Amino acid sequence: MTDHFTPWLITLPAYRELCAAITLKPATESAPAAPVKEKPYGLRDGLATVPLHGTLMRDVPPALALRAAIYGIELCSMSNTANTLRELAENPAIHTVLLDVDSPGGTVNGTPELAYAVRSLAREKHVYTYTSGRCCSAAYWVASQSDVIYAAPSAMVGSIGVLLPLVDTSGLYERNGIKVEAIAAGKYKSTGLDGTALTDEQRALLTQRVESIWQQFKTAVNTRRSVANENMEGQSFYGNEARDKGLVDACAYSLDDVESRLISRHRS
Repeated sequence: MTDHFTPWLITLPAYRELCAAITLKPATESAPAAPVKEKPYGLRDGLATVPLHGTLMRDVPPALALRAAIYGIELCSMSNTANTLRELAENPAIHTVLLDVDSPGGTVNGTPELAYAVRSLAREKHVYTYTSGRCCSAAYWVASQSDVIYAAPSAMVGSIGVLLPLVDTSGLYERNGIKVEAIAAGKYKSTGLDGTALTDEQRALLTQRVESIWQQFKTAVNTRRSVANENMEGQSFYGNEARDKGLVDACAYSLDDVESRLISRHRS
């Protein structure tokens, strides 16, 4: 996990679920089985289908993957996915790439880089996205850089916003007779220290950081499609509504249907 005052590109329920998986004691003391790793991509008649499933993280440490697996939480390495996309760009046998997305989002770290990898690939191949589950926050930033986005009517799409949850524990510490003093060089060095409240300057810095990331997110989306600002306030939409608001291009009922459609469209 990143430090506790780093912004996230994730839905709030997914963030809570991930935090619980990291902090709660497992119900069993036995060692969990290693999480099953998905194949980097599936290949069918020149179409490569690349899964983006679970919470997106720049890299996934094995210990974190095991911990999350206990609670049935799937994690996806954005670095590995970006490497896969670069391999596909160099493969002459592949004419089309389909991102199969089911993700609530993830860390800021790694998201712009994976989105750039998708945009770069789109200059070489046909790149599509399909989601039947969730394509939210970081996952939507990545998906927005593909040529066309398909969504199931009941899929959840969007959540174009930035999340930075902070807990002010200073009152709790004070009620328990604990006083925390931060001796630090630099007025921002102690930002987020347990038992202390944010100063006005620290709060302004964090707000500016969140606003900057949000602006980058919105700019990236609108380089590839036209989405009104009112639809980029952190809310998510069902597939049909997302289509009407310009977040997706069309609705489709299954991954297999989209794959067959793309193979037929781009078969040489």
